[in-house]
Amino acid sequence: MKIFTFSFHRNIYDVGMGDESPKDRVLTLNIRPRDREAIKPAELIQVSGHHELTLNARRAITILWHNAHRQGVEEGRDYTIEIDDLKPDGHKGYEMVEEAVEALMRTILTLHLPDGRTRRVQFLGGNDLDDPERPAGVLTYSFDKRLVAVLQDSTIWGKIAIPILMAFSSKYAVSLYENLAQLANLSHKTFHEYTLDEFRGLLGVPPGRYKTFGELNKHVLKPTVAEINAIAPFNVSVLPVKQGKRVAAIKVGWWPKDSEALHEAGKELERSKVGRRARLAGTVEYVFAPMPSTNRLTRQGGSFLDLDE
Repeated sequence: MKIFTFSFHRNIYDVGMGDESPKDRVLTLNIRPRDREAIKPAELIQVSGHHELTLNARRAITILWHNAHRQGVEEGRDYTIEIDDLKPDGHKGYEMVEEAVEALMRTILTLHLPDGRTRRVQFLGGNDLDDPERPAGVLTYSFDKRLVAVLQDSTIWGKIAIPILMAFSSKYAVSLYENLAQLANLSHKTFHEYTLDEFRGLLGVPPGRYKTFGELNKHVLKPTVAEINAIAPFNVSVLPVKQGKRVAAIKVGWWPKDSEALHEAGKELERSKVGRRARLAGTVEYVFAPMPSTNRLTRQGGSFLDLDE
């Protein structure tokens, strides 16, 4: 049984919110989602322990939530979605959809409630999947009532662009993009520092894999940052913070793209994912000292520290 451990760090988001009272906050479910833009609760974004989930399963969480949100989230309700909406681009078979659905049924979300209690729920409840040979098949699914109760009280969310979500080729890019989607429009915050272990958990890097920072940098961080910066509406920088010679933390910064960069991101989004990594390999990378100021990073184009250890 895969276990997601959910830990919601509200202080990341509340800085600078002033005297706003809880009653003034807008509930996530009261925001009407657009056709291709999900309003995803933080409770479904800020999870750790999801390292065993594939790229398609991670995307399926958002697609299934978005579809349910548009139909109206209520306790005990069944939702329907066309199976084609869950397929990766260019993939014709049902097997990847079936794998994602089964993985999410085995997934346990552990929620730490404000009153100190722990609540464990399955992300995806019982469901019916049409025969693979049937054209235009649908998936009928449901959510655990205890999960619905938590999501009905959610007041923090991220706006997830579905075309961007489906365009990612890396599961780590999906995780970082969704987490930053909650933060990118905050006026009072432009960076956040995570311990190295926290950041690995946020991305869903399997325990024991990429043990040195150099390996993590090469195989996870650089490709992830490059892909997000290529197609997302904001830029991101990821900088190591050292204690002595050891990387102890990661400083993540973000800022909105200007109109020209947005245009280029739109063009890249329309291109095939095949060959994207090669195209991105030709982009310029700036090298900074280990801890540049946020202002300097923004002035110089904001990129990734070329550091291998």
